[in-house]
Amino acid sequence: MKQQLIKVSSMIACLSFFMSATKCDKQAAPEPRQLKKNVRIMQMNAPSFLDNSGFNFSETAQSQLSGVLFEKNYFFERNVYPVPNVDSTGKASIGISKASLDQVKSWFPELKKQDIDLSQDSSCLITRPQHFIAGKINALEAHSGMALQFGFSESFVQLPLSVNFKMDKMRMDLSFKTFDPWTQQMTSAVNAESFKKDYAANFGVDVGWFHIGPSFYRNTGLSEVTLKGLQNGIESLAKKLLSTPGEDWQTRIMYSRDNYVLILGGEELGIQKGDRFKIYNQVHNWIGSPCGESSILNGSTIISDTQDPWIVEVEDAGKLMTKARVLNPKENSSIALGALVKVHQLVQPTPAPAAKK
Repeated sequence: MKQQLIKVSSMIACLSFFMSATKCDKQAAPEPRQLKKNVRIMQMNAPSFLDNSGFNFSETAQSQLSGVLFEKNYFFERNVYPVPNVDSTGKASIGISKASLDQVKSWFPELKKQDIDLSQDSSCLITRPQHFIAGKINALEAHSGMALQFGFSESFVQLPLSVNFKMDKMRMDLSFKTFDPWTQQMTSAVNAESFKKDYAANFGVDVGWFHIGPSFYRNTGLSEVTLKGLQNGIESLAKKLLSTPGEDWQTRIMYSRDNYVLILGGEELGIQKGDRFKIYNQVHNWIGSPCGESSILNGSTIISDTQDPWIVEVEDAGKLMTKARVLNPKENSSIALGALVKVHQLVQPTPAPAAKK
């Protein structure tokens, strides 16, 4: 019996050693890639009673929001868009900035001028972001608290020791909304929150004529609470938009020639070489003249084959623009300037090989 136990123990030990020697570290699967959306901040402020309390919440939030958008993989705050130009005949074009002109000419050497001709019906669609975002800090109010005092009753025992602990918790409430850049209609809205937690503790010891009472505290700064609220709000807003029909990532075609296209947006949105996009031509229903200052875009309809869209593959993702090659050119139709661009397939990161121990 003893020999059998020794054999079994030896086998278990050997098996354990073998498993530990061949065990592989499990690598966390990389998150699927997603592209950032072009957005513009309409406002980010707080009520006057908060700003007048000794801390300017509006100014702090406005300063912090750009950094939050930059560090999160949801939105890109684009400030430079192509400039639309319409001549006296109604012919429209967009002006490419001088900083981007050399990049475009390296991709399309036949382009001889700074302006790219467009139909007036589509020229304005590439001059606005996908979403307008408005945010507000609604309130900072008391949420909860706790206090604890510890000591000895003199009638029971006389010890010169006392302990006090206090915790206060405040809640910041924020709201965020997105608006369609053409109809100005609200497309999504979320509420977010963050908490300000303050702790304080002190100890008291009586030593003869002396009283020693060290104190400790930890206060959450108002700027820290504001930053956390913005981060929570932007993340909630992005998740809300992902679940809203028709609010998926999209952009526009700026130029099309010889089975190559120029896409609005580049590496700043996370576009990479090898990414593929679907292209659709559209017709737009305007109330008023197309792209007029007081006109309203009442809706857009895809006129190309929705079951067989153009598929383009990125050859070079540049600054604010991307060059892509058409994989399935069609004889009887061509990609219109200002055409709708949606994601077809993104290049996914290759998981790192597991390391053996």
